[in-house]
Amino acid sequence: MKHANLPFHIYVWVDNKFLGERVPEGKTFGLWHGVHSREGQLLMAHVLLESGAHWSGLPLHAMSCYYGPKDWVEKDPSVLMPWAAMGPNIEAWNVKYLEGVSVDCFRIEQKGRHTGIMIDWTGGFDRYPQEHKPLNLVSLDSGQFALQPNNYCKFRDDHFIKEEFSDQCRYYRRGEKVYWGE
Repeated sequence: MKHANLPFHIYVWVDNKFLGERVPEGKTFGLWHGVHSREGQLLMAHVLLESGAHWSGLPLHAMSCYYGPKDWVEKDPSVLMPWAAMGPNIEAWNVKYLEGVSVDCFRIEQKGRHTGIMIDWTGGFDRYPQEHKPLNLVSLDSGQFALQPNNYCKFRDDHFIKEEFSDQCRYYRRGEKVYWGE
């Protein structure tokens, strides 16, 4: 199992049902600052809670970026993160350009904003380009977080992306050719 610091912290609300049976109903404010996982496991979060406790092992579906509407329905964890950890070594990095960019996560039919954080694993299914799946950490409009691969996302940036070219995306294929230096 490996751990990684997020490039910056994210303020979150944690659903108290993940903190224990005797914890009062509701949400607890926290600072999400790190991640960990085992190969085949969902991404887990390191969160400093407003109670002073440090919690390791919160899954994505335990946290939201705000309280969310009262009729908010929790998405299944396998939808929020379609692939479990794909290797024993985890990496989290900041993609500054994508931070705040609008994202349509079309496989889960949700919209949101990119957090600017990408998560990836090495040492497992990363030998060949078609097996490499860095995941985009998206703050969904519903309040939840999702980790989505590039091919599950459509980015929207009015300054650069032109809608008239979006149809050609359906012709894109995986980059399976490996280019090696001499």
